[in-house]
Amino acid sequence: MEFLRHRLKVLEPPSEPRQTKPALVRVGRAVQKMVQPNRTLVGRLVEVRRVVACSEVTGKIVHLPLEEGNLVEAGKTVLARIDDIWARLALEQQQAQWLATAAQLEFEKGELRRLEELFKAAAVTESELHQKRTQIAQWEARLQELQAAMAQEQERQKRSVVYAPFDGIVVAKHAELGQYVQPGSPLVEIISRGQIDAQLMVPESAINRLQLDQTLSIFVDPLGEQVQGKVVSITPFGPTASRTFPVRVRIDDPTGRLKVGMSITARIPTGPEKPALVVPKDAVLEKPDEAFVWVVMPESATEGEASAQLPGQALEPSPATLPPDARVGLVHPVLVRIDIRLPTEYAVIPQASQDAALLKPGAQVVIEGGERLTPGQKVQIAP
Repeated sequence: MEFLRHRLKVLEPPSEPRQTKPALVRVGRAVQKMVQPNRTLVGRLVEVRRVVACSEVTGKIVHLPLEEGNLVEAGKTVLARIDDIWARLALEQQQAQWLATAAQLEFEKGELRRLEELFKAAAVTESELHQKRTQIAQWEARLQELQAAMAQEQERQKRSVVYAPFDGIVVAKHAELGQYVQPGSPLVEIISRGQIDAQLMVPESAINRLQLDQTLSIFVDPLGEQVQGKVVSITPFGPTASRTFPVRVRIDDPTGRLKVGMSITARIPTGPEKPALVVPKDAVLEKPDEAFVWVVMPESATEGEASAQLPGQALEPSPATLPPDARVGLVHPVLVRIDIRLPTEYAVIPQASQDAALLKPGAQVVIEGGERLTPGQKVQIAP
């Protein structure tokens, strides 16, 4: 029995209520400023240029030095070298033919000069003279034909070495060393570097809000970084079912940290700028059916006093604005409707008219530590 009495005594409520310690919170400020409605779109990074380098000659690959991921420089990096032995041999043969034709042409020109002298002495007919001139024209044409053929073989030799068309990165190999290729055979695939495009599918309701050279903020999800880019392409043709239009935003990437295929998020404007009451994003606590903000008031104000305040009336002292040196106050929940979502802030509208006097420009709102607060609870503001 003594044990039971002792336990009951321990469980009895204390005669005086315990003094609860103020909850520690961090606060931000509500401000009035111009904001623009926007919409979040998900896209991906794509290459600015992509090309499959192909062979322009026939032959065996004798040099293929690159692997996937290698950097290439425009006009300097050798992608592949094709065996040019047959082009060299054909060029030597044509050079010999050209020398023989040139010698024959010189001989025929000498014969023409001799016939012209004989024609003056009436020793040959005009027909013989004309025939010799025709032969000389044929030899001159043959000489030009050989010159064109030699230039062709020289160009074929030159094109047996394939160079990178622009600064880029090798992303695929389509041939191997020793493979026999023909004109048009794919060798390696290259994408450009230095710049990269963010590709977005913009809905029809927002497409006319974008313009060429307009600057947009792009959030690269894998890197957690915000970058800036300019709109370089707005395609006025989109898929019928989705009612969206392709838009490209070009981003400078000198270090190569951005990779093709990375997911990105962009906010595009959907309406004109307008004034709004803006609070930090962390100040808004969202539930499935409502959202609210904890407003910090002076300790002298009570929840009932705050709720009874009519819109447009001044509070003495103002419960929504604490003195700069105040570090202790009471919290009051204000139901809000989120009007515009910005990356780090929300534009909100108080749901009740009496709450508009609490949540106004300059009001202190809880941004950290508000998950377990109760109306009227005393809080201590962390420095």
